[in-house]
Amino acid sequence: MQIQNKKIGKNHPVYVIAEAGVNHNNDISLAFQMVDIAKESGADAIKFQTFKANNIQLKNSVKPKYQKNIEKNYYNLIKSLETSFKDQTKIFHYCNKKRITFLSTPYDLESLQFLNKLGVSAFKISSSDLTNHIFLTEVLKIKKPIILSTGISSIKDIDQTFNLILKYKMKNKLILVQATSDYPAPNKDVNLRVLEEYSKRYRVITGFSDHTEDDTASLGAVAMGAKLVEKHFTLDRKMAGPDQSSSLEPNELKTWIKKIRILEQSFGTSKKFITSSERSNQTMRKVLVIKPVKKDTKISYDLLDTMRGNNRGILPLNSNLKKIIGKKTTKNIPIRSQFSWNMIK
Repeated sequence: MQIQNKKIGKNHPVYVIAEAGVNHNNDISLAFQMVDIAKESGADAIKFQTFKANNIQLKNSVKPKYQKNIEKNYYNLIKSLETSFKDQTKIFHYCNKKRITFLSTPYDLESLQFLNKLGVSAFKISSSDLTNHIFLTEVLKIKKPIILSTGISSIKDIDQTFNLILKYKMKNKLILVQATSDYPAPNKDVNLRVLEEYSKRYRVITGFSDHTEDDTASLGAVAMGAKLVEKHFTLDRKMAGPDQSSSLEPNELKTWIKKIRILEQSFGTSKKFITSSERSNQTMRKVLVIKPVKKDTKISYDLLDTMRGNNRGILPLNSNLKKIIGKKTTKNIPIRSQFSWNMIK
């Protein structure tokens, strides 16, 4: 699969999304700063959120637990974070200028249509809409890659949604993302092993949306095969907003991405071999040593020893020992010496 100019999947680098969300607090200058930081940190994409409060929120809707300390009621909070399509268009073009992919999560049909017309290369669908088949059907009809989060859902919910995806023949354009919809999410509830179940059950590319306070879970997800990871970031955790306190600050974002890239380098290959960095350290391995003996002495195990020597030494492997035991020495060996093949005949 490919999102804009980056391929995602086996044998390709992990796709890293810096989640800006609504952390720019509707200030386009702050949004531009976040784009710059995401780019400088090495992210493949920066993701925002696109919605119209009147389309997604009842006036008396119940605020989620993690936002309980925010004084505004839920509708007013969402309305205050609603970024205009005009500003989002400017952010989109600024991302293109900075050569970082603009992504956004559409939460309603009007926003979906706007993002599609804008020219986004993929849609990130929130966990809150995994069970919204009315909306998902419209997303699937567009036929663009879908990054689908699976928080606050059961495996039965995901099964039903996956059947809808199969109906529209979009399996090959799906990235199924494990997420725990709490902010911050406790590590004990991350459940990374479900990534293995997703791979086995659905045979799709998997990803991880990290809402924890550290980077341990992200690194674990990458090690378990996730090919896409995302994490919220902010300019300053002390800023106002529902997601600020559970987001990475700029230096932490950079460190998070750096760790992911180092981990990828560590994967190497399934083939086991002596690496270039190890070659000069082979003298740590013990080699065969022969004790002082006279010429024509028949070699037995008690005449051999193992010690550290040089890289030209003979390893005390059974395959070598079979060629040595019972053979006679070609010369006197006055002191304990590193064994070599010319010592036997």
